[in-house]
Amino acid sequence: MSRRSVIVALVAGTAWLAAAPAARAAPPVVAYTLAGPPGAAGWFVGPVTVVWSVQGALSTRGCEAAIQITKDTAGTTRTCRATNGDGTTTVKTRTISIDQTPPLATAAAPARPPDTNGFYRRPVAVGWSGVDATSGIGSCTTTPYIGPDGPATLSGTCQDRAGNTSAPLAYTLRYDATAPALTGVRAAAGDGVVTLSWSAGDAQRVTVTRSPGVGGAAASVVFDGAGAGHVDAGLTNGVSYSYTVTATDSAGNAAPASAVAKPQTRLVAPAAGVALAAPPLLRWKRVRRADYYNVQLFRGKQKILSTWPTRPRLRLRRSWRYLGHRHRLVAGTYRWYVWPGYGRRARHRYGRLLGTREFTIKVRRTQ
Repeated sequence: MSRRSVIVALVAGTAWLAAAPAARAAPPVVAYTLAGPPGAAGWFVGPVTVVWSVQGALSTRGCEAAIQITKDTAGTTRTCRATNGDGTTTVKTRTISIDQTPPLATAAAPARPPDTNGFYRRPVAVGWSGVDATSGIGSCTTTPYIGPDGPATLSGTCQDRAGNTSAPLAYTLRYDATAPALTGVRAAAGDGVVTLSWSAGDAQRVTVTRSPGVGGAAASVVFDGAGAGHVDAGLTNGVSYSYTVTATDSAGNAAPASAVAKPQTRLVAPAAGVALAAPPLLRWKRVRRADYYNVQLFRGKQKILSTWPTRPRLRLRRSWRYLGHRHRLVAGTYRWYVWPGYGRRARHRYGRLLGTREFTIKVRRTQ
């Protein structure tokens, strides 16, 4: 090739190179990381630092190396915009949610009302509720209570959706699932009467139901109140009576016990309510091991005689002295009582009342 040809070729190549477009640079590369204490469900529970990494940029906006978010927020983002001569890259962070404030437990309530008088007798669940300003309440304590008896103080908390836990909140309830101690239930039969006795511990009330009941009823309540005994009078001798004694405490717990008694007359004569013209011979059945008997005679509410025969009989007279006063068996209605006595009279050891009856002295007619 001649020298002229070479020169022409070089000039042509240089012209082509000058006419070809220059190569484009890649857009900037932007990345970030989030640094902060993690909570639950994507929440942070403390300040969050956004750390940006930018490569190949001539200028940036919002791309500081470390940006710290310190306040609670239900959701926020940060944006980095990086530009070079051949383009712009914009990157937005994911939603950043921060809740670093614990919720507040505001109330506690049982799942149902008390059983009786503010007391619970059966297991009950107590649930807490609360409020949270940012992430909202996620859950609160639910505690079942099954005992022991007595005032019980429970404690519960609430947790927000971010995982923060509230301060504990106390709740007190009264619990009593134990029936009162009902012991010593006895029914002692007398003449037309049954004497009931019991020990009821911390019972608030005692109810006594008798069968057969009053006035032909199958059953009747013959006692309802406080105390340790009851005298059920006006009964029919020879009839067996069943009693159910139920002791109930303030919480409504009930303890039942049963007893049976059959009234029998121990008084022999005179017959109940008989009208007499002469002083009667009072007679009653002998009591085993009794050393004497105490016989008391009343006219109305006044006691006019108390004496201690050793045999199961006493002949009344037309007049006698008692406590320094002279008394006469005048016309009217009289009631007499008999108790058995044991040992020396000075010891005053008496058994249960054997019975009581009335008789009437008629007006004596003059001839």
